[in-house]
Amino acid sequence: MNLKLVGIYLVRFLMRGFCLLPVKKKEILFCAYVGKNISCNPMYFNKYLLEQGRTDLCYLWAVKDVENTWIPPELNGRVRLIRVKSFAYFKALMTAGIVIYNLGLPMGSLAPKRKKQLWVQTWHGGGAFKAAGKDTNMTPVQKAVEKMTGKQIDIFLSSNQRFTDVFPEAVEVEASHFYNTGLPRNDMLFGDLTPFRKKVFRYFGIPEDKKILLYAPTFRGDFYHAEDNGTVEYRRILEALKERFGQEFVVLERKHYAVKPEISEGVYPASDYPDMQELLAAADVLITDYSSSMWDFALTGKPGFLYTPDLKHYTQERDFYMPIETWPYPYAETLDTLIWQIQTYDPQKGEERRNTFFRLVTSYENGTACRQLKELLKL
Repeated sequence: MNLKLVGIYLVRFLMRGFCLLPVKKKEILFCAYVGKNISCNPMYFNKYLLEQGRTDLCYLWAVKDVENTWIPPELNGRVRLIRVKSFAYFKALMTAGIVIYNLGLPMGSLAPKRKKQLWVQTWHGGGAFKAAGKDTNMTPVQKAVEKMTGKQIDIFLSSNQRFTDVFPEAVEVEASHFYNTGLPRNDMLFGDLTPFRKKVFRYFGIPEDKKILLYAPTFRGDFYHAEDNGTVEYRRILEALKERFGQEFVVLERKHYAVKPEISEGVYPASDYPDMQELLAAADVLITDYSSSMWDFALTGKPGFLYTPDLKHYTQERDFYMPIETWPYPYAETLDTLIWQIQTYDPQKGEERRNTFFRLVTSYENGTACRQLKELLKL
């Protein structure tokens, strides 16, 4: 057996010493993007619980930087931050009644889940686009850890039936533990988006007579050694958007959280904006590539395009769960094709394409994911 795995099993055995402490039923430990920030589905569910008056619960957030982590106004003063990999963190992993995360738990494989605990994986993307888990290039140790932690997940949220079909095997989680609820972060997209649009315009100082193009590509390479996808020639894209939609656009450039992005000239850099969902709510048009942000944006009914100049290479490197031809937005492997797609965009055909896709995968998004998760947890 690999020495690293031996070490993991040994620490898991020693961690059982925390079993002398009681499980705290009213304590919830949240973690987003391995402790990078407070965001995504865990954040939206935390907000929902507070909106529902659950002030009797203790909300903990595992973060890498306790001093500098942004806390949403709705959570400020109502949650406690703990540093990942600290004693307090491992104690919370072993004693919190509920553990909710969206990607992975820092050194989570070292914590054997207790019977009275519930572990909830909300995932961090809708749809079923890029391959994940075992379906990617994982090392034997990574696969073993995936299997180990997969057995500890009680609830795995799904946005659609295709996801429910392919992910259990990929992430080593029992199919019966998948729940077709939709994603908590997408509930807000079924309401009035105007407040979020105004908030984003104010934050970046965007003139009110402009429209927003949100460019949000995913990363390249391995997640832990992620690479930026480079820069894009925005001038021609902006000209095409103005020609088609009759108004000038500005660019919000949002690179993937796993990369250190290159800074493009003439754009509003939005990679550090704390809430991606607000950017999606504010944007008039989205251009992405293989990012699951297309799933969320498609729920708004707004136009989007996929710019995929490295499609052949990416397919060989990562592969997909569904042919790209079936996705909710058209793809373009060249800038000329992208420009043509923008210039000839037909709202009716765009709506038909999105609806066809949602029927194909059987979408479970209806704006009630937070309520359904609350009921599953009996809170």
